[in-house]
Amino acid sequence: MTTITSTPKMGTPDANSRITRLNAFLDTYVLPYPVKYLTNRLTILATLCLLIPLIAFANVQVFVLATNSYLNVMSVVVSSTVLLYSTISEVRDRKAAEQREALAAQHQKLMDEQNAANAEALEKIQAELRQHINNQLHEIKHILLERLESNHTETSALQKAIIDSANAQDIEVSAIRDMVASLKENRR
Repeated sequence: MTTITSTPKMGTPDANSRITRLNAFLDTYVLPYPVKYLTNRLTILATLCLLIPLIAFANVQVFVLATNSYLNVMSVVVSSTVLLYSTISEVRDRKAAEQREALAAQHQKLMDEQNAANAEALEKIQAELRQHINNQLHEIKHILLERLESNHTETSALQKAIIDSANAQDIEVSAIRDMVASLKENRR
C-alpha cells in the first residue's frame, strides 16, 4: 500500500548530492506544514473573510498594510505550491511514461523471442512429421511391394496349378473319349 504525503518528494538521479538531501529534508520536515495550513478549509475561509475587514477598515493604514501583506504572502505561497506540485507531477509523469515505454519494449522483445522460439519449434515439429510420414510411406511401399511379389508368386503358382489341372483333365477327357470310342466300336 502506498502512502500519499502532503508534499510530493523531489528526486534527482544523484541521491547523495546536497541538493537532493536538502530537498528530502524540506519535503519531509518543512513543506508538509505550510501545505497542510494552506489547504485547511478554515484557513481558506478565514483568508476570504479578511476581505470584509479590509474594506471596512480601509482608512486604518496599518491594518490594510498588514492584511495586504498577509494576502500577498498567501498568494505567493499558494502559487509556489501549485508550481511545485505541477513540476513534480510532470517529472513523475515523464518517469512513468519512460517506464511504460521500457516495459513495452521489454514486453515486445520477449514476445519476439517467444514467437521466434515458437516458429523454430514448429519448423522442427514439421520436419519431424515430414520425416515420420516419409518413413511410414516407405514402409507401406515396401509392404505393398512384398505383397505384390508374394501375390505374383502365388498367382503364378495358382496359374501353373490350374494349367496342370487343365492338362490333367484334358488327358482324362482324352482317355474317356478313347474308352467311349472303343465301347462304341465294341458295340457294333
